[in-house]
Amino acid sequence: MQASVTTYPLEKKADEGDLSAVKTLRKALAVLDAFAAAERPLTVAEVALRAGVTRPTAHRLIQTMVGNGYLAQDPEDGRITAGYSVLQLAASLLDTNILRLESLPHLEALAKATGERVSLGILHRNRMLYLAGVEKPSLPTIYSRFGKTAPAYCSALGKAILAHLGEPELRSYLRNNPLVRYTESTLTDEAALSAELAEVRRKGFAVDNEEHTPGMACIGAPILVHGAPVAAIAVVGRTLEPLFAHTETVRHTAEVISHVLSRGA
Repeated sequence: MQASVTTYPLEKKADEGDLSAVKTLRKALAVLDAFAAAERPLTVAEVALRAGVTRPTAHRLIQTMVGNGYLAQDPEDGRITAGYSVLQLAASLLDTNILRLESLPHLEALAKATGERVSLGILHRNRMLYLAGVEKPSLPTIYSRFGKTAPAYCSALGKAILAHLGEPELRSYLRNNPLVRYTESTLTDEAALSAELAEVRRKGFAVDNEEHTPGMACIGAPILVHGAPVAAIAVVGRTLEPLFAHTETVRHTAEVISHVLSRGA
């Protein structure tokens, strides 16, 4: 009688191969994340440090992504930047994102009504991610601001969203995001922040009085779909006091966008 042939070792090898591929993918994504947060071209050593990988691994992944256009390397100094293939992905997202598309006309109207710069953002990986924006009408350029990130707890957009999270979600956010001081106005006390978020819920708008960036103030309001905060909008200026005149206009615009999105949800 012939002995039966077991396939377990082969299956184990396949599982190990899958696990190795997943680990490599995670490292590659960490390398891309390093460039998302960078304000200048990076060296291989800087990429390795920011991504938490070894230099040989960083070099190998970088060369692969350079070959596919997701990164670009300067032939003279060897520094690396994001490549055009990343832009293609971003364009595909922005051109099909319903939240952004439905909000843009209302952002333009808000900018005209207030004479101020306007932004739209979402909470992404515990940070505010800017999806769109319109420059103030007195300036010659109207553009779509996107891709930049900021801490949620010290921005009007972020606080407008945090204030409407469920209690478990908010506790998780506070547990995983240390309240780092960026300016003299940054709230770094959890109890003080929680009290301000309660006030945001009561008033329907949030403020940023130079809490993240000196010389920049904002008033923001949440976009709620069936009660859940999916995004927020804000008017932006150099000082807070003049922006208070636009509080109701900001709140109303957020409510209109909320209504538009809720109809399709």
